[in-house]
Amino acid sequence: MAKLYNLARMTTATTGTGTVTLGVAVAGYLTFANAGVQNGDVLFYGINDGSSSEVGYGTYTSSATTLTRNVIKSTNSNAAISLDGSAQVYVTALAGDGGDLLPSFDHPMRGFDSAVNLQLNASVASNILNVAVKGNNGNDPSTSNPVLAPFRDATAANGDPVWVAITSALSINTNAVGATLGAANGTPFRFWVVLFNNGGTPVLGLVNCTGTGQIFALDEASVRSTSAMSSSATSAGVFYTPNGTTLTNCAFRILGYLEYSGGLTTAGTYSSAPTKLQLFGPGIKKPGEYTGNIAQASTASPTTISGTSWQSSALSVTMSLTAAMNAVEFMWSAAVILGGVGYNAFVTVFRGSTQVGFVAEGVEDTATNAGVRMSFSGNSWLDFPGATSATYTLKGSANHTFVLPAAETQGSITSNAAMTCKEIMG
Repeated sequence: MAKLYNLARMTTATTGTGTVTLGVAVAGYLTFANAGVQNGDVLFYGINDGSSSEVGYGTYTSSATTLTRNVIKSTNSNAAISLDGSAQVYVTALAGDGGDLLPSFDHPMRGFDSAVNLQLNASVASNILNVAVKGNNGNDPSTSNPVLAPFRDATAANGDPVWVAITSALSINTNAVGATLGAANGTPFRFWVVLFNNGGTPVLGLVNCTGTGQIFALDEASVRSTSAMSSSATSAGVFYTPNGTTLTNCAFRILGYLEYSGGLTTAGTYSSAPTKLQLFGPGIKKPGEYTGNIAQASTASPTTISGTSWQSSALSVTMSLTAAMNAVEFMWSAAVILGGVGYNAFVTVFRGSTQVGFVAEGVEDTATNAGVRMSFSGNSWLDFPGATSATYTLKGSANHTFVLPAAETQGSITSNAAMTCKEIMG
């Protein structure tokens, strides 16, 4: 993992294009050892030899005072320059494709931040979905193109970020047809891409955070265990890691998510690439968080309802969702006036022709209470419309006539009904 050290600059009598043997410190500078370089450190270096120069990364060996050379940029068409025995070698920061890695891979000058130099790619082959980590130049991670990710310390009492460098190709696939991760046929879904820190080894994971009537949280402040991906990976809320790999109590970070906006004809058979691939970062909501999309409506128009069939009131709310796999939380309240003893009323919410709310029931069982207004409410209920537009309507039914809502028979107060809908990230 490439590191930086201050004021490290030395001479070399090496000739040619091979490993450099370091000499003495250049006047006004320090030897690598005096600057703090340790045996085995990987360094970003520069070499100047008259009119020729190169930069790259290499491994320092203290016993022989040598530095290997992996050239990134040079005046020799980006190949190693041929040294004449009088060059200077120094530790330097590089403007790499990932950049922003100061001062080292394991302790960059960042806290619990988003992953650095990250790109996600998704592809499909033989009905198997593959998700890969890349540097933001589109190439596989390497020592000169690392992807860095910070994790919480696996020890709950510690508050330090633990950085892990991805320096080689890293991916996860669904392994076999049938790995639905809880998705259903023809239903929009979202898979979250996460990265685990398995004792310093990065491991990719996939999880579907939307189950039947439930949204599972992605809590980066906790450690989680995983199951191995296979054709039996069919549960929402389970973290799946590559086939043959299971992890226990490892810290994780959210890297992003992928979506199938129209679902798949057969869940678990990935016949096409995702319709959306999104990196996680500032402004991207986590599962269970409100997206900020809210719609509400109220009405004071009386609706007279009789009979046992569900009948629409004058109250409805249409939601335009940002994504079809998100949920809608709806809350409603209404007032009902019943006509006499033994009259009862039922109120609930429908999405189109589908009942999605629980049923509130009221009954007038004494002559004294006949005609008195009753209040109904149904707070905080979730619906998963599976579409980007949904209309929610308050409906009622009765065994006798009642009014929903209705004007007060005396006084100036008018009864009304109201509904609020909020979109929640799935």
